[in-house]
Amino acid sequence: MIFTKNFFNLSILISTIGFFTACNGGKNNGQFKAYKHDMLEIKLSENFLPSSHKIQYIDADSGEYLATVNRSLRKIELLSLSSLSSVHQIHLPLDGPNKIGSENGFRIVNPDCVIIATIPPAIKIMDFQGKLKKTIPIRDPENRVNFLTSDNRLPFLFGDNSIYGAQPFFKNMYEMSKEDIQTSKHIYRVQLENNQEKVEWLPANHPKDIWDKGRKSMELTWASLGDSIIVSPTSDHRLWVVSKKRGELLSHMEVKSRWVNNFPILDQLPYGDTGMIKALKNDRYELLLADPYRNVYYRFFFRGFDLEEFEGVSVRDLFGDRPKIGVMVINQNLEVLGEHVFENFQIEPWNYFVGKKGLYVSTNNPNRDDFDENFLRYDIIRFEGLEYED
Repeated sequence: MIFTKNFFNLSILISTIGFFTACNGGKNNGQFKAYKHDMLEIKLSENFLPSSHKIQYIDADSGEYLATVNRSLRKIELLSLSSLSSVHQIHLPLDGPNKIGSENGFRIVNPDCVIIATIPPAIKIMDFQGKLKKTIPIRDPENRVNFLTSDNRLPFLFGDNSIYGAQPFFKNMYEMSKEDIQTSKHIYRVQLENNQEKVEWLPANHPKDIWDKGRKSMELTWASLGDSIIVSPTSDHRLWVVSKKRGELLSHMEVKSRWVNNFPILDQLPYGDTGMIKALKNDRYELLLADPYRNVYYRFFFRGFDLEEFEGVSVRDLFGDRPKIGVMVINQNLEVLGEHVFENFQIEPWNYFVGKKGLYVSTNNPNRDDFDENFLRYDIIRFEGLEYED
């Protein structure tokens, strides 16, 4: 075993057999300063193709680790941030008695428990040796979308004896009515106790006026500190505050970036590159991260731009790896402490994590002149006004 038993600071414990045991009122400071504190660089082997949208930082007694899916070998690789090398692999079999099927993200919870999202929708619990311990089907009788994930955008979250997951999509959003949107539930909770599981969908949904100014994307990202789950829609300024204990939505709170002003309106089915072009010209929010070391949230965003500014770069390359990315720093009261906009193509979208040293942002944007697919590279960003151990 590479980890000590006191593995990860979560509010739950899982046994080795895979079951659970017993208003935007802030000061938006335009002078908020971010600076590069350090960097992380890990050389990859020839057969290592990382899934940059499926990563997890692990703070254990034995050290710091980064877990990611190696798409080349269908394994979860655990990388030591001290030795800068892979120290353990967890197989994700396609067939056999421990079959995982089509994985769509994971969370490592303790030294011998991995929770995996699969399609068709199910949660699968396995140990570090790749032995499947339990399968929990996730069904939504009202929506019937075959989607389940635990990636950087919507990782599994945890509470007392519970796993929380989200399903933001619809079978055909262009046929959905406003009434359907307002009543649709997007968050499910799996309660595990005494080797039994109960799946329920929580009463948390979009505000009633979400489509009053036009049909917009229903994508969501989320994060959690303590009892609160904070849901961040990509095309709405309002954050959702959901209580784990109460199992319900408490409020929608406006937390606007001064850089995000125009969301893409989905007035018709896209054709060719039209959808991507519209998205690039408009703004949107993206990943939301919780920082338990400094008790803040990071809400990333994309800024819209004129495509002529990047002549020579294809629409698809710009859409896949956006040039203009920024981040808001928000305290636990959902007050904006400040914002920072990165240089063009400085970082890779969706690929960030929080560690003891600060906010890690990937610099593996393929549109950078110094891009090298043989390395994982992160800048460690700190913000003036936040406290750090060193």
